[in-house]
Amino acid sequence: MDQPSFTLSQSGTFVKEDFVINRQGIAAVGGTEVARVVGLRLQDLQLLEVLGKGASSLVRRAVHTPSQTELAVKVINVFDKDKRDQLLRELRTLYSSAFPWLVSFHDCLYDEGAMYIVLEYMDGGSLADVLIATQLTGSGAPSELVLGRIAAKTLAGLNYLHRERHQVHRDIKPGNILLNSRGEIKISDFGLSAELDSTKEMCATFIGTHAYMSPERLGGKPYSFASDIWSLGITLIECAIGQFPYTAYNGNNYFVLLSQILNDPPPSLPDAFSPEFRDLVLQCLTKDAEQRPSAEDLLKHPFIAMHDESLSPLDMAEWVKICTQMRKDAEIMPPS
Repeated sequence: MDQPSFTLSQSGTFVKEDFVINRQGIAAVGGTEVARVVGLRLQDLQLLEVLGKGASSLVRRAVHTPSQTELAVKVINVFDKDKRDQLLRELRTLYSSAFPWLVSFHDCLYDEGAMYIVLEYMDGGSLADVLIATQLTGSGAPSELVLGRIAAKTLAGLNYLHRERHQVHRDIKPGNILLNSRGEIKISDFGLSAELDSTKEMCATFIGTHAYMSPERLGGKPYSFASDIWSLGITLIECAIGQFPYTAYNGNNYFVLLSQILNDPPPSLPDAFSPEFRDLVLQCLTKDAEQRPSAEDLLKHPFIAMHDESLSPLDMAEWVKICTQMRKDAEIMPPS
C-alpha cells in the first residue's frame, strides 16, 4: 500500500520535503519568493475549459478575477504517489527558475486533496496544436524562419536547464513547446525533469514519451542532457515535414518503432530544406550520445545564427495569430 510521503496539518497545509503549500500559496523552506500574481488566492480563480489532460494532471484555463489575468492551472491529485513525485520535480524547477524561455510560475495552492499549480497562460497553444491544425486545414508547415526562432529559443531554454539547473527535461516534444500572442516560445511541463548532481551524472530511469526518446534511453542505457537534444531534433523534423519521421508511429506499433529508432539510420530532412537546417537536425539526431552536441554548442550553429533574430517578435506574433485562426478553423471543419 502506498504510504504517504507528506503530511497534512489540521489547517489543511500540505508539507512535503522542502515545500509548504496551502490555500494561501507556496513557500520553500529556506527558499526565496518568486514573482507571482498579487494577492493570488484559490477562491479568486475562476476555472474554465480544460486545455489538456495527461497521465499526471489536468490543465485548465483560468481567470484571476481581481486582476482579470488569464492563467493556466494544473490540477494534481496529491494522493497518487507517482503524480506527487512528478509534482515535486516540477515545483523544484518552477519555483527557483525565472528564465524567458521557460513557462512562468505564479504560485501553488493546496485544497482538499488537490494541488493547483498556477502558471503563465500561453494563449497560442503548443507546437502539437499547430501540427494538428495544419494537417486538418491543409496549410503549409512552418517556414525555416519560424523554425529557426523556435529552435533557438528552445535551445536557450534547454541550455539554462542543463547548465544552470543541471536538469534533463526528459519530455521535449511538440506538446511541451508553447507559444503566445506576443510571439514568445517557451518550454513547459517539468514533471519528468531529473536533477543531476553534476553535468556528468546520468539518469537511469525510464520515463517520458517513447516516440521522442533518444536511442540510449530506449536501449535502457544511462542518459544525460544529450537525450533532450535528440528529442528536439525529432520535434524539429516533425514540424518541418508535417508528420512524425518514423513510419511505424502512424501504425501505432511500439515494437516496430522501437526497432526503427534503435537500428535504422536517423531520419533526415529532404533536400528542399537549406543545408544549414538539414545539418542542425542531423547533429541533433547523432545516434552516439557522446558525439551529440550540447545545447550550448548548437546555439552557435550557423542555422541558429542565421535565424535566431531574423524574425522579429512582431512577425512571430503574427504567425502565432495565423496558427490560432487555423486551430479555430480546424475545430469547425466538418468530419471528412
